[in-house]
Order: sequence, then C-alpha cells, then structure tokens
Amino acid sequence: MSGALKKAAETYQEAASLTEDPRPLLNAAMCYRQLDNYKSADEMLEEALVRDGNNIDIYCELGWLNFHMADYERALGWFAKAYAISPDHARTELGLASVYSNYNMKKETIIHLKKYQDLRPDFSGVDYIVAWNYMNLDMMDEAEKALIRALKKDPDFIEARMPLAGIYTRHGKFNEAYNQYTRILEQVPDHPVALKMKKILTGKLTRQPEDLHETFRVKYSEKLDKIDSARKIGKSDEIRVGLGTNQLGNQWKNKFFRLKSFYGFRIIGKASQKEFAMIPANKSVNIVYGNHSMVIDTGEKKIGPFAGAVLFKPIKLRGTMIFEADRRSNNPWFKYSDREYRGYIELYPVANGIGAVNVIETELYLLGVVPSEVSPSWPYETLKAQAVIARTQALIRTRGIGRHGASGYHVCDGEHCQAYKGKNSEANSTSQAVHATQGEILMYKGKVAEPYFHACCGGWTQASKEVTGWKDLPYLTTHADGDPSVKQTPPDPWAFHLSITGSPAANCLNKDLVRSSHYRWMKIIKQSDMTERVNKKYRNIGEVTNIVPLKRAPSGNVNALLITGTKGQQIIKLEHLIRNILGYNSAKSTMVEIEIDRRKDGAIRNYWIYGGGWGHGIGLCQSGAAGLAYKYKKDYKEILEFYFPGTDIVKKNSYDLKSAGD
Repeated sequence: MSGALKKAAETYQEAASLTEDPRPLLNAAMCYRQLDNYKSADEMLEEALVRDGNNIDIYCELGWLNFHMADYERALGWFAKAYAISPDHARTELGLASVYSNYNMKKETIIHLKKYQDLRPDFSGVDYIVAWNYMNLDMMDEAEKALIRALKKDPDFIEARMPLAGIYTRHGKFNEAYNQYTRILEQVPDHPVALKMKKILTGKLTRQPEDLHETFRVKYSEKLDKIDSARKIGKSDEIRVGLGTNQLGNQWKNKFFRLKSFYGFRIIGKASQKEFAMIPANKSVNIVYGNHSMVIDTGEKKIGPFAGAVLFKPIKLRGTMIFEADRRSNNPWFKYSDREYRGYIELYPVANGIGAVNVIETELYLLGVVPSEVSPSWPYETLKAQAVIARTQALIRTRGIGRHGASGYHVCDGEHCQAYKGKNSEANSTSQAVHATQGEILMYKGKVAEPYFHACCGGWTQASKEVTGWKDLPYLTTHADGDPSVKQTPPDPWAFHLSITGSPAANCLNKDLVRSSHYRWMKIIKQSDMTERVNKKYRNIGEVTNIVPLKRAPSGNVNALLITGTKGQQIIKLEHLIRNILGYNSAKSTMVEIEIDRRKDGAIRNYWIYGGGWGHGIGLCQSGAAGLAYKYKKDYKEILEFYFPGTDIVKKNSYDLKSAGD
C-alpha cells in the first residue's frame, strides 16, 4: 500500500544517476524516511553529501536520522559537523541539545537549548521541546516555566497542558493542576487521564472547583445600546444557528439552561403560538430537561412539560437573549460565560437533552461571525473579505447545502461550519465591514460559489480536488501564499521538509498580526498514547508499529495515512480523521511530517510531529489575507480574487440560487 512512495524514492534515485545534482538524492532520502526506512535515507543523504559537502542541512538531517535510530554517537558527530559550518542553525542546536540530554549532560544541554530559544523565539514548539528535555533531566521547575511559555504562545497546545498538569500535581499545586485538566477537557471531553485526575484532585483542592474558573458576565450598557451597529443593518432572511455545539457541529447533552433578557421576553409555544408567560427585564428563568421533555421554572411557577419546541423572544425589536453562565450546565460553552444573542432562542427536547437554536437575521448573524473568525484589529479590507465569504457560506447553508438539517438548524456555531459567538464578540470594525459589504456574495460563472476558508495555510493552499470527499472546484486551487506577482512551484520532498521544520516567509506569517504558533507547530506523542488513541478509534490494530503518509497534495498536506499495528492496518483518507488521530486533540492541519523516534532495541519511543498551518488549507487563508492587505495593500476584491480565482462579487438578489458546485 506504500508502493507509490517507494516507487517515488526509486524514481528519484534513477534521476540521481543521470546528474551530479544532489537534489534527487535528497528527495529520495525524504521518501525513505516517510517509509520509516531510516537506513536507506541515511545512505541517500551521505551520497548527497559527496556532491554538496558544505550543505549544513544535509549534515543536520543525518544527525536527526541517527538520533531517531538511537545512535547518539553518530548523531553527535553529524551535528558537530553542521555546527562547525554555522553555530546559528536552529535545527542543529536542537539536535545537539537532544543528544546531550540523552547523555544526561545538563550543562551542554542547557547551553544549546537556550541558543535554540534565541534562534526561534516565537515558535511555541521551542519551549515545548525545551520542557521535554528539562523533564528528561529531572529539572521540573525549569520544565514548568517552559511549558507556561509555550501555552502563552499557543493556548490551544493541549500536549503542553498535560505535562504541566502533571508537574503541578507533583509539586502539590492541586488547584493549578485541576485547572489544567479542566482546560484539557474543554477541548477533549473524553480525555481519560484528565477525567481520572480531576476526580483524584477534587478532594485535594483548597477552594471549591466552581471557584477556580472565573465566570464572564454580560453587563447592560445604555450608551452601547444607543449606538448599536445593528441599527445600520437592513432586513435580511433568517438563519437557524445551533448553539454550544461540539467538534462535529452536533448538540451537546444540555440538561439545563438559564435565560434572561435586558428587555424582557415572551415564552411562546412554537406549534401553537400560544404565549405562556411574559418575563420582565433582567428576570431569569430555568429550563430543565427530564423524561424526554422540558420544564420552565419562572420562579413563581413551573410551565410545561413541553415535548415540542418553545420560543424565547425579546420584547424589544432586535433585542437580545442571554444564556446566563451556570455551574449546573454540563456544556462548557454555557457553564462559565454568559452568552448574548440577537434574534430569538428556540429550545426543544432531543434524545439526550435540550437542543438550542438561535433564529436570527443573516446580516445580524454576520455581526457575530466575522469577529469570531478573524481579529477585529486586522486590516479593514481583510474584514470585508471575510464578511463576503461568511455571507456566502450562510447563503448556501440555508439553500439546501446545510450540514445539520436533521438536527433542526442550518449551521452550527463552531469551526465545523463557521465560528459564531453572538453579540459578545461584536466589534465596530467588523460590524462596519459587514455593513459596507451588505448583500455581497461570491459567485462563479453565474452560480453561488463555495468559498471555504481556514485560519492559516502554512505557506501553501491545497486544491479541493486533492482532498477525499471534497468537490473539484476550479476556483479552489493550489498556490503559494506569498507575493501575488510571483508564481512559485510546489515544494519537492526536500524543500517541504526544510519548510515544515523551519519558518520560511509567507503572507500568513506576519508577527504583527498573527501568532506564529498558527504557522508552525509541533507535538511529541508517546508510543503508548498513540497506540491507545488509534485503538480507541480503530479496533484490532494492536500496538502501532508505523505511520506512513500514502498521499500528499502538492502543498504538502497529507491526504491518506496508513497506520500499521501488530494486529492489522488502517488507511485513513478523510481530512478531519487524519487530524483527529494525531494526538488526543485534533492536529491543527494535515500539513505534517512525522519522525519516528526509537530506542536502541528498535522499539518506538515516541512520534515527533512537525506541522504547518491551521485548518483544511482550502480556499482563503485568513491570516494570509491579513498579510496581503497589510504588506501588499490589497483591497477585499483583490484578496478574494487571489484565493478564489475567476469568481465575482455580486449583490444579493442578482444571483442564481443554484450552487456553483452542483
């Protein structure tokens, strides 16, 4: 099944016999390494070194190949030769530190770790690897500080939270450890270690668990209400948004809600249109699930039970409804933060609790989408581009291409569709962008386009046709996220390796606008954790013995992954499943390279995963769009043409509702 990769390696070797250029050998080496054939990769690199004896990257990669084969003496020799060429090569510094750490040489390890930090100060992976080495040297105080630095750079770095929680527990900082495990469970609700440790730590806390998590409350502001940006927005069609959804966009098990409005609200049966109560301003009601129905407790009386949908509508035109943060909620989205929404709320019993939907005009919905998807401080033209594609996405979801029709809503409020945080997230800049582009959508050859987007492409977008399950749309292409006037060739295996382990220039790498941790990241996964993760998802695999990328897009994204175990194999082709398997929380993207680290007896110790970008890599790169506007002064129409070539911006009501993907 990995024959294509082996054939590629052999083809590169054949090409090497026809030229003195070392490049084919370097590409062959990278193919062999992906196949976990490190010895053949080593041979190719040594042969390439004969042709290019002053190439620091070749010396460095020879060091890493031998390091991962647990031949630390040879690894040290190669790293030393690379260091002799240049003492300012980041990957060489990391290699030297890693070897010295395995030799338990603290002084030398620390010297090279600090140099590595100096050379890549914005890379969260630096602090993460530094922490790993400190833990190997039993320097837990230093490891704790390094992990905290990593999380400041990348708050979503769950692999850094796990060891930090362990260190806190070891040091008797039980409150801090409990908080870390709580943060982990917010991202991975079924994480077995975090679930177990929270139970263990509960009896050791010095404060009540509910007091360890600060609650956000929405406060009414008469001044803000008077300059409400929604007043500028014209009427538009309604959209149904599922609230507090999980990673797949499905409703969580909501058993309890607490609702209020600054303006007062009515409780109305959806089917009968009967008004059951009028609740005054700032008065809260509780909605409780039981026996496949809901009961509403107003404080004075209980209404229900309801087996069907109930509407909660603010009395004021274009008023808002608030889900009050309440520790009785089992959905973290509603547990620790008030959530304020325009439009009205519809609640209804589902199999495991209460379904929650925000029914809202589309243009008002966009006021909460755009600042949830991009930073309001980004260049204004970027915000306008996001407003156009968010509006187009909303349109196609309400016109028959929705993913959640069976659940009772057009779109969810998470990344599965497009992020939506309601009125809480609104900002003047993004609201102005929505207003300035009101009604504008993206079209291709007279049909509504499907303008997908993601946080960061990592330097290259990938074509939709490269990804299993996606349509072949001519405006979703592979191209470099760089200077619009320069055409670039997709990276070969050697160029991709240098790129993914380094930090080359790109529109989406702009330190004035975005976190570097979105552009380049890494994680180290223990063999036991990987095996547990794989067998939880796919039965009868056994202990994992190899992970091979069977297919890469020209961008470098992995679009088929072969996992081999002692009992069987599994090929994973779907983009989100590939990401889900690479750690307890989903990898940020499929633009990854995996290095298998072994012990001297050949047993796998762990997996070093280097990654680039955040998201599926198709369509508009949000941080890249910010870079285009910031560096090249492109307006929103030019940005959309760059990422969706051949499309047009058209005012609503002048389009064919049929999708361009049909």
